Amino acid sequence: MIKTLIKMWKKKKQVKGKKGFNIPNVNREGVLIRQLLPAMISGCLNILDKKSKLYIYLFVRLIDKAFNEYIDAKKYIEKEIETGDNFTYMFEKINHLENCLNAISRAGKIFNIIICGVNVKKGKKTVNIKKNPNIINFFNPEDIETIKIIENKENTIRNRIEHINEDIYLDKFKKNLSVDVDEKYQKICINQKCITFVELKDIIENYYKFVLEIFENLPNRIEKGVYSYDKK
Repeated sequence: MIKTLIKMWKKKKQVKGKKGFNIPNVNREGVLIRQLLPAMISGCLNILDKKSKLYIYLFVRLIDKAFNEYIDAKKYIEKEIETGDNFTYMFEKINHLENCLNAISRAGKIFNIIICGVNVKKGKKTVNIKKNPNIINFFNPEDIETIKIIENKENTIRNRIEHINEDIYLDKFKKNLSVDVDEKYQKICINQKCITFVELKDIIENYYKFVLEIFENLPNRIEKGVYSYDKK
């Protein structure tokens, strides 16, 4: 009975091996953790305070994860397009897309905390607490504005992922219980809130570039406790 139902469902969802869909590639020079290692080994990373080092470790791990999850999702989506089989690769595709979006969302939250601080309730008042970790001294000012724009793009779909249970409970749920891809393979959607593959690709690449530029702004040499920059 179950096998029969699966066959019927697959037949209904068949896309007949559609061609011409192009899921964009994400580009990077290499994984971030390998590019961070020289600063860790040389001791140059110690120019950062404790909070900043923890933040850079999180940035590196989350952005590398976002890259990897995107690539894995792309692999399963392309298999789906090639075979026309929406069923076999459905859960792998959804899992990797959601992991990718969650990772890049967490990276965005870290950035937002570093720039804006944290709002904490004290009695009836809300107080903004800013600790100013010194990693902010290694941000390029133009990158800050770029990341703020990116934050606005990712907010909508991120919020729907986090609050889909509320949408269901409040009868706001209309379509896509989990993250999925539209029929034209251009957008990733959840409950009618979408982000295009091109937008997601650009977000990941911009966060990657942002962290690389932090690395470039770190000293690359330490002698007798003095941090130095070699001339280029």
